[in-house]
Amino acid sequence: MLIKSVKLHNIRSYLSQDVAIPEGTVLLSGDIGSGKSTILLAIEFALFGINKGLLSGEALLRNGKQSGFVELAFSFDGRDVVIRRSLKRVKDSVRQDEGFISVNGLKQFCTADEIKARVLEMLGYPKELLRKSKGLIYRFTVYTPQEDMKRILFEDPQARLDTLRRVFQIEKYKLVREGTAIVLQALRERRRELAARIEDLPQKQEQLSKISGDLAAIDARAKVLLPLIESSETSVSEKKAQLRALEEKSREISLLKSRFAALIAIFEEKRSLMALREKEVSSLKSEIALLQEGLSDNSSALSQLSFSLSRLKSFSDYLLGDIGAKKQLEGELASAEQLKSEAESELGRNEALKASAQQLLEKISALSSCPTCLQPVESGHKHSVSAEQESRIAGFAVNIASASGRKSSSLQRIISLRTRLVDIQSKEKIVAVLSSELKPYFELASVFNVSLHSQQVQQFGNQSQVLQQAMRPVLSVAEMQAELSILSSARKALDASRERTLLASEKEKVISLAERQVSSWKSELQALDSEKGILLASIERFGDVQAESAALHSELDRLVNDHTALMMQKAALEREIESLSAAAKSLAGEIARKESARKELESSSNLAFWLDEMFTGLVSVIERHVMMKVHQEFNVLFRDWFTMLMGTDSLSARIDEEFTPVVEQDGFDTPIENLSGGEKTSCALAYRLALNVVINNLVSTIRTKDLLILDEPTDGFSSEQLDKLRDVLMQMQLPQVIIVSHEDKIESFVQHVIRVQKEQHVSRVVA
Repeated sequence: MLIKSVKLHNIRSYLSQDVAIPEGTVLLSGDIGSGKSTILLAIEFALFGINKGLLSGEALLRNGKQSGFVELAFSFDGRDVVIRRSLKRVKDSVRQDEGFISVNGLKQFCTADEIKARVLEMLGYPKELLRKSKGLIYRFTVYTPQEDMKRILFEDPQARLDTLRRVFQIEKYKLVREGTAIVLQALRERRRELAARIEDLPQKQEQLSKISGDLAAIDARAKVLLPLIESSETSVSEKKAQLRALEEKSREISLLKSRFAALIAIFEEKRSLMALREKEVSSLKSEIALLQEGLSDNSSALSQLSFSLSRLKSFSDYLLGDIGAKKQLEGELASAEQLKSEAESELGRNEALKASAQQLLEKISALSSCPTCLQPVESGHKHSVSAEQESRIAGFAVNIASASGRKSSSLQRIISLRTRLVDIQSKEKIVAVLSSELKPYFELASVFNVSLHSQQVQQFGNQSQVLQQAMRPVLSVAEMQAELSILSSARKALDASRERTLLASEKEKVISLAERQVSSWKSELQALDSEKGILLASIERFGDVQAESAALHSELDRLVNDHTALMMQKAALEREIESLSAAAKSLAGEIARKESARKELESSSNLAFWLDEMFTGLVSVIERHVMMKVHQEFNVLFRDWFTMLMGTDSLSARIDEEFTPVVEQDGFDTPIENLSGGEKTSCALAYRLALNVVINNLVSTIRTKDLLILDEPTDGFSSEQLDKLRDVLMQMQLPQVIIVSHEDKIESFVQHVIRVQKEQHVSRVVA
């Protein structure tokens, strides 16, 4: 992993700053408090986000600002990555907001936890190690803040050893031993429990054997009953079948008897109705005879009805003939009015043209000079123009006379047509009145079958000229009123006869219907009488079914009782079998569980022996070998780099079995608290660099082996020790080393310098 750049926006003392970080050794230079370490914290925040106890949002977001972000660009394994993490102030705290991660230009917006998971995957850090040790892997292999550099020297030895076990991933051996002890304790408890559970296994097996013998004996008894029960069931089924057949016969007899009784009831009802209807017909015939006796001679009234109705209908038909010409007259009236309108239009146009020509003629006669050119007008020209206008005036006069004639003729035609239309409208009213008045008389003529004038004329017309004159189609109003009066008189004479005739006709219809019903009922009575005989014969064929049914019921009851007794014996045996089977099943299940517990006890004993006698010892041996290898490598690196940094043989250093630094001066151990500031820094830096190399070699998946960040690693160093730091870094041969320091001499052996300056509480990169 190589860092390319980092961008800070509202982060601590920075407002907005882009910092490009090249490869090689890079020095972040500036006064104390200028903001150098902020860049390193921003890099850590971009990678892992807020880490409770190590890096808080309140410590990063600039005071007074509501939001900020860090954007880090780096590369690894040929991939270019950009990460942005954002901070947002909410109420009394600062929390992470949504950011993004871009790999080779493919950007994806993620939550803070999603970005952290992606970073852990890219850098190859064990997730469980980072979560448990709060970022120790990164802070031990890449970056350690200045205030934490010397802390490891003065920690409690056991705490230091536990921390290193986690970092070196050796803690797992201790966890395995502790877990094995827990498993062994659980196995011992389980073995005691299993031993108690299988203590009565032989007694349970003996009980199961006895129950199995009892079940065999009962099963033999049950088998003896089965043939008897089957025979009993067969006998009961046969008797039930016979009884069902008798019951079916009984139902048929009941149906036949019900049908016979119904036929008798229907027969009597039909005969009674027929007698009533015959009596009703006789009575109706008597009533018709009385009605016919009361009818009088209506020939005179019928003749009057026929004559007057025929004459008025002829008059109505005549009027309707004239009314039919109404549409034609209306069309002729519209044409005449159109001709009149055209004549009036032509008359007005010619009169206007004639008046205009007359005015022009008068103007020309009085004109002496041209109004346009003001030259005198010749008399010949005036005469020529006057003659032309007089000719036009004569033509207009002829047209006016012609149009006036057409207008007068059209007006006379319109008056004549309108008069005829008024006459037709009057006739329409008369026809409407006649149609309404004559309707009841036509109905009366239909009742008495009276023919109209065509037959009457044939009867009387050749005998009298007076009658023919009376049948003329044109009537006066008085004649029409007289004919209507005659019709009214004839109607009064015929109404009473019509009522009697209609009543007699209705009664004749009722008699006809009643006679048809009586005839139909006679046929039905004959059919019913025949069906009664057939039903009676069918009933007699069945014999005495009730006695036979009673005997079968008695026999069936005996068989059912015998079958019930056998079934009760069988049920008792089945209950006993069921009870013993349930007990056997319960015992078998219990024995199976105890057998399983016995096998589990044997397996647990074998497993406990293997874990206690073999596995635990093997884990301890492996742990010792791993720790010895790590300790040896760590000790060599720590000792060499401490000696190199100190530049003297009077002081040497090593680590003991608990990885605690031990400093010797002239062959005697010296407490670290008694060392000078530069000596403490040398010891801490050597320990820090050795830890870096050992972890990178031990954890093969880490992808941050090319990067080292040192925050003020030279506190208390002399000029010679600064030179030794250069030698150490050259020996490590790392592709990218970032050093934060205010020592000017370091600039002489680094490849790049980034200067940071702070003014008015705002930090910025100046070079």
